Amino acid sequence: MKLTSCEVITLTITFACLATPSSALLKESKEENTTANAKTDSCILATGELGECVDIRKCPTILKELKVKKTDPKFVRYVKDSNSICGEVGHNVCCPKMDALVEAVPRFLPDEEEFCGSPTVKTFRRIVGGNPAKLGSWPWIALLGYDYGSSYLFKCGGTLVTARHVLTAAHCILDDLIVVRLGEYDLSRDDETQHVDIKVVKKISHPQFHKRSGRGDLGIIHLERNVEFTDLIIPICMPKSDRLMAKSYINFNPFIIGWGKTEEGGQSANILNELQVRVWDNEVCHTSYAKLNRSFTDNQFDSAVICAGDLQGGKDSCQGDSGGPLMAPEIYGRNVKFFLIGVVAYGYGCARPNAPGVYTSTRYFMNWIIDQIQDTA
Repeated sequence: MKLTSCEVITLTITFACLATPSSALLKESKEENTTANAKTDSCILATGELGECVDIRKCPTILKELKVKKTDPKFVRYVKDSNSICGEVGHNVCCPKMDALVEAVPRFLPDEEEFCGSPTVKTFRRIVGGNPAKLGSWPWIALLGYDYGSSYLFKCGGTLVTARHVLTAAHCILDDLIVVRLGEYDLSRDDETQHVDIKVVKKISHPQFHKRSGRGDLGIIHLERNVEFTDLIIPICMPKSDRLMAKSYINFNPFIIGWGKTEEGGQSANILNELQVRVWDNEVCHTSYAKLNRSFTDNQFDSAVICAGDLQGGKDSCQGDSGGPLMAPEIYGRNVKFFLIGVVAYGYGCARPNAPGVYTSTRYFMNWIIDQIQDTA
């Protein structure tokens, strides 16, 4: 989030007033104390610990941070979230009882200028066939784990979009989905990365998901806690700016990644694989699936989906890749950032000729995604 000049000035003025209250303000506070008993309400911090809703002037932990970070966008957002937790009453904030500032529950998608979409391992190049990815090149990839007694079965992919939210396909949202793994690379080894498994506390399918046609195949997962960002775990950017919301990706070659089967009827991959696929006009998918008797509704191939794949066959997402990302690189300053433009939804077999894959468009459902993140408890 980039602060405007007015926002910086407003925040600075607010800080000045709060950090060095005027004599009138002090007099007002004294009068309040003599006419009413001080009252504080309990509140729950992002960590699940107990805090108290108090005026920010009575919270030395946050006030001390404010002196240093009064123009830091992440801290501004933290203070706003803290005020929201306390019902947006005056200058009240949820003050930690311990002398340590906790990270707020993320309720907003990161903006382009924030920490998203830029892996520390730069491997941007054209991929003409499926290849093993380099370690750390796609740090937002997630694996969804399903209850299997004393362990998990990984059957779908997903994409980290905030410290606490993962986007996936609606058909991956099942009752036995219990955990999300982040920071993984090679499933046959436990020593190449320090992956993190975080429990799922909430999972939501899009209310308009149509199982027969696959339209609206989008879901969001709420994690038990914020994940700590590392070189191997960061969120992807979302294409929510006006420019990217309006952009056509037809004839572009975005990336897909996953541990799914490397061929139809084959074995799932142990190492994360990457591939580029061409985006076609949705009419290509409409025609192809009609010929395959897989066109079920009039709106199956409208702008809610992206049609992408190799019409010659041989390159596609496959079983096990469901819910994973379709990612487009965009130039941002001197860097390349990746944006989640689609979610792997369905196909006809794997990499068959004249049967492109179908991806749920994140831009079409952006308002719903934003609403779900803002509604995080």
